[in-house]
Amino acid sequence: MDSKSRIVKDALRVCRRYFVVAAAFSLAINLLYLASPLYMLQIYDRVVTSGSETTLVMLTLVLLAAFLSLAGLDLVRASILTRASARLDRLLSAKVLAASVETPSPGSSQSQPIRDFDTFRQVITGSGIHALFDLPWSPIYIGIIFLLHPWLGFFALGCSLLLIAMAVLNEHLVRSPLKQANDLATTNYNFTEMSLRNAEVVRAMGMIDGLIRRWGRDRNLALRRQAEASDRAALMSGLIRFLRLTMQSLILGLGAYLVIERQITGGTMFAASLLLGRGLQPVEQIVGLWRSLILGRAALARVEKLVDGGARSERSFNLPKPTGKISVEQVSFAIASQQKVLLRDVSFRLEAGETLGIVGPSGAGKSTLARHLAGVMQPSRGTVRLDGADLSQWGHDALGDHIGYLPQDIELFSDTVAANIGRFKTNVDQEVIEAARLAGVHEMIIRLPQGYETQIGEGGAVLSGGYRQRIALARAVFGTPNLIILDEPSSNLDADGDRALSDCAIELKRRGSTVIIVSHRPSTLANVDKILLLRDGAVEAFGMRNEIVALLNQRAAPMAVATQ
Repeated sequence: MDSKSRIVKDALRVCRRYFVVAAAFSLAINLLYLASPLYMLQIYDRVVTSGSETTLVMLTLVLLAAFLSLAGLDLVRASILTRASARLDRLLSAKVLAASVETPSPGSSQSQPIRDFDTFRQVITGSGIHALFDLPWSPIYIGIIFLLHPWLGFFALGCSLLLIAMAVLNEHLVRSPLKQANDLATTNYNFTEMSLRNAEVVRAMGMIDGLIRRWGRDRNLALRRQAEASDRAALMSGLIRFLRLTMQSLILGLGAYLVIERQITGGTMFAASLLLGRGLQPVEQIVGLWRSLILGRAALARVEKLVDGGARSERSFNLPKPTGKISVEQVSFAIASQQKVLLRDVSFRLEAGETLGIVGPSGAGKSTLARHLAGVMQPSRGTVRLDGADLSQWGHDALGDHIGYLPQDIELFSDTVAANIGRFKTNVDQEVIEAARLAGVHEMIIRLPQGYETQIGEGGAVLSGGYRQRIALARAVFGTPNLIILDEPSSNLDADGDRALSDCAIELKRRGSTVIIVSHRPSTLANVDKILLLRDGAVEAFGMRNEIVALLNQRAAPMAVATQ
């Protein structure tokens, strides 16, 4: 098992000392809880019989001191668990975010792993974890009741076993509908997020009513499952509360009988009732908080699966700076859940400094291939090599420094223009300006209200589509990477933007970068060295530009005649 595969468990192990200290405080807290039954014993068995007011005052002061200490210790325990949550956040939150980026889950929100992680952190600071710390003391309270009188002890033991059985039944009744409700709620949230991202399309095409019907149907189904789980949990919680109160009262009846029989004192009777109530309280609390505990456990399992199993490990060995030589060897990619093959045994080679245009009909796999070349996706079979090394051998930051990638769907971050172009690096003002000049967008940027410091809003909302694409191009060429992949870089560009893109590609080639362009526009591919034609995920043709263009023209001529 590699070092990456136990990240979550290792982080929890680091935080274990917090939980050990919290358990020690739980020991002290539960010892102090004995002050109340002891006070009751002394009041009935000594103060009432002796009539000593001084003893009453002293016992009361001791009780108040115990309760004050108990409150302080409980506060410290809560503070310790809060610090454990904060330490866990420092250890794991960045890794969860990185794993979310590296291993996206199709059809789900990219922010779901962070929400899962926060759910688990909230559980370890909530009331449920306190009840779990107090639960091991329940047998001890039952044992103390045995010391008061065996009959009281057996009654308390029977009550405990009955409540535990009810708790197990609660888990059995709630687990399935709660899991279904959580899964449906997550699906509904993802659909809501997708709808909001496409709000312009929804409004423009009159889809609001249909979308609301679909959203409402899924939401109502999730609410029904949640209501079912909540109703069952509420029923069991109420039943357990009823049983606890009943048992706590019945033990008084049993104690009264034993007092009548002169087997115990009145103080013992009341002490047994208090001890039983305290012993059963954690079970009742856990049942009441069972939903949050289940959700926290499921959230941790998802985070552990993502972080420990999804992301590739960091590399400590630094490979030399690549020249840009790219080799694709029998790369195939399939989506197993959909039984759909997107790439089939794709192979080609490019020398450093060469430019390649990737063309083909819609659905041919062009963007999928571009993602593999950028290291965004991992092939099901085959290898993508940069200067002979598999892309998986590069550390994340190291590979990013050598690759520029402009995706088909442009996403900018809610920050300044400079931060977006400079990939959030610091002290790179000159490099940012150089990238903007190379992309032909410098003059446009300095005309913005705050120039490079202009806040572009969520997803670049304050910019036009052409502006966003050209800023994304500047980000891709930032630092003049040795390998640059541009997926439909001219889809939102006007004539001026098209010329700037062509000039950028020519300059990158002059500087020795390997440039790969996915495009339908002939003007964008006018200066490439080679062209790769994809169809149905397979390479149909690959060669020098002039040869492939002639081949495409030959195929287009008979089709043009046939349509005349």
